[in-house]
Amino acid sequence: MAGAVSAGMLFNFPQAKADKHTVDRLPGGSPEHWYDVRRFGARGDGKTNDASAIQKAIDACSANGGGVVLLHNGTFRSGAIILKDHVELHLTSTAVLLGSSDIHDFHEDHQFNHGEPVRSFVHADSCRHIAITGSGTIDGQGHLFESGGSYAVRPFLIQLRSCQDVRIENVLLHNSAVWACWLLQCERVVVDQVRIDNPISPNRDGIDIDGCKEVRISNCHITTEDDSLAFKVSERGHPCRDVVITNCILSSQCAAIRFGPDAADDIENVTISNCVIRDTRLNGIKIQEAMGAAIRNITFSNIVMDNVRGPVSIRVAGWQLNPGDSAPFEINDSRWESGTLQNILFNNIQATMPADNICISLTGTSKTRPRQITFSNLDFTFAGGGTARQGSRRHVPDLDRHYPEMYIFGELPAYGMYIHHASGIRMENVKFRLADRDLRPALVCDDVDQLDLSGFQVAGDRDAESAIRLQNCQEVFIEGSRTLNETGTFLRVEGAESKAVFLTGNLLHGAKNIVETTTEVDRSEIRLLNNFQRQ
Repeated sequence: MAGAVSAGMLFNFPQAKADKHTVDRLPGGSPEHWYDVRRFGARGDGKTNDASAIQKAIDACSANGGGVVLLHNGTFRSGAIILKDHVELHLTSTAVLLGSSDIHDFHEDHQFNHGEPVRSFVHADSCRHIAITGSGTIDGQGHLFESGGSYAVRPFLIQLRSCQDVRIENVLLHNSAVWACWLLQCERVVVDQVRIDNPISPNRDGIDIDGCKEVRISNCHITTEDDSLAFKVSERGHPCRDVVITNCILSSQCAAIRFGPDAADDIENVTISNCVIRDTRLNGIKIQEAMGAAIRNITFSNIVMDNVRGPVSIRVAGWQLNPGDSAPFEINDSRWESGTLQNILFNNIQATMPADNICISLTGTSKTRPRQITFSNLDFTFAGGGTARQGSRRHVPDLDRHYPEMYIFGELPAYGMYIHHASGIRMENVKFRLADRDLRPALVCDDVDQLDLSGFQVAGDRDAESAIRLQNCQEVFIEGSRTLNETGTFLRVEGAESKAVFLTGNLLHGAKNIVETTTEVDRSEIRLLNNFQRQ
């Protein structure tokens, strides 16, 4: 091979064969394409900085047509590692790639700097056919860096920018100072059987999918302090699309799955299925558009949520960054009023919430509305404990420039779902259960049009104001629904703008009253047909 390194630089196969753990986990291919970092001077003693030796192995591997750079039998302390074309960085189960304790040892990326660069441990820029594989560990020693400080003083564990044909498989990503894996404007990415353990301090995401196309993430186990999986777009002109996520277990102190709010361009065509979300302090699923782009054509199916405080939050509004807040890219919501969030499907989801649960929320503003959101085959058990005072709240402000977290509105008046400024919401075969009594309505809708409830089964309370409350809602169709226990009023309609409300074929033998209206409602706009109520 022209320009090939000497045989002494390549992997010494007979020596490694004596180590069963190493041989069992070696990648495929012939030994002449394996580059053992020890042959380039790496010590693997956990003390020596092996960055130079590892980089020499990567450079030689890429220069000679590509292959496997091998780390085995040791702890390889290192600063920045820069991947190159056609290189697979492989860590056996006996290898640990350990980040330096000196922030200046890491790669500086000046594209998103705000006056300061962001830094990363493993970095690649505009590479093709690169991989990080093996059963070993990449440990960023994130605990050594300032908790919650500037992104410039907290290195990302992996940052891949504008790369194509990427594989990350089997490795454990541990203890990053900030996001564990930042996929930035990459195409054709496969992440499989990766474990991420990143739970210690603020901004520690799992995988951030930023302006990427054709991404597949599967069979991963991710535990994080911040979002486990985050979709975003840092720069206009780089939409995020065509992403498949399946067979993952997620746990977070923030959100398990998050879209936005930092989406400067569209996020679309995403499907997420067959996942378990557990022990999550904020939302299981959070979708937030705040920078004037579109989030659309997203499906969630076959998901179990266990001990998730807020199951789902959907929000389209703005986000005005507060003085002193930092981000590794510009936050600009000057176009927020043109933002759209539509065509979202939730199907086959079971969820249980802890004692201080927060309801599902779908909120827009007087200028923006989530549209065409469908919930089907949901079985949610809420903790209960809400009071009549909490349920009596009528006026929830738009807060159209606040950071869009689920708690910004305070106590919402529903125990199950609250919808404000939205269109085209459909709930089909949805069941809301209660673990304890709750005097709030299960569902409260304020300024909602084209609302369809089909097969809605709801737990209520005989002392509650109502099971469902509509405030200034239009074109509402409720069919085939029922109460799960004795309730007072099934449906309460308020507001002079409430029009075209139709109930048919509902089994309401547990309800004392089917419909109650306030004086400003035109009663002729409420139509009832073939509803069953035991007298």
